[in-house]
Amino acid sequence: MSIDDPRQVRFLIEKMEASLPIPVRATPETLKLAETKGERYKPDHQFSINKIFYTGDEGGIICSLKNESGKQTSLVCSLTHLRIDNDHPLAADIQSYQKKRSMRIALQDGKTGKALRIAKQNRPNKGFGK
Repeated sequence: MSIDDPRQVRFLIEKMEASLPIPVRATPETLKLAETKGERYKPDHQFSINKIFYTGDEGGIICSLKNESGKQTSLVCSLTHLRIDNDHPLAADIQSYQKKRSMRIALQDGKTGKALRIAKQNRPNKGFGK
């Protein structure tokens, strides 16, 4: 079973590249990764996606990040480990990709309960999900 829909990914990457930089927040897992590289950020720290790569089903859409001041960070992570403001024009497209990818990975790993929980998740209408 393929995790990503190649047409959806291509279309989303084109839209994202046309909208760079894209403001995002990192998930707790991404912030822990940053700490292992000697970078500490608060949970509400805003980053910007400045480069996008596609690594196939193995890694999905990968993003290179800059911090609030525009300084390049060492963070390069999956789009599924980032949170976009619900007010951003691409929020619905990005969140749809994140949800589908997370569900398909859970199903592929035999975690049907987790996939069902992901399927039932609703995103708030405003902000970064606060």
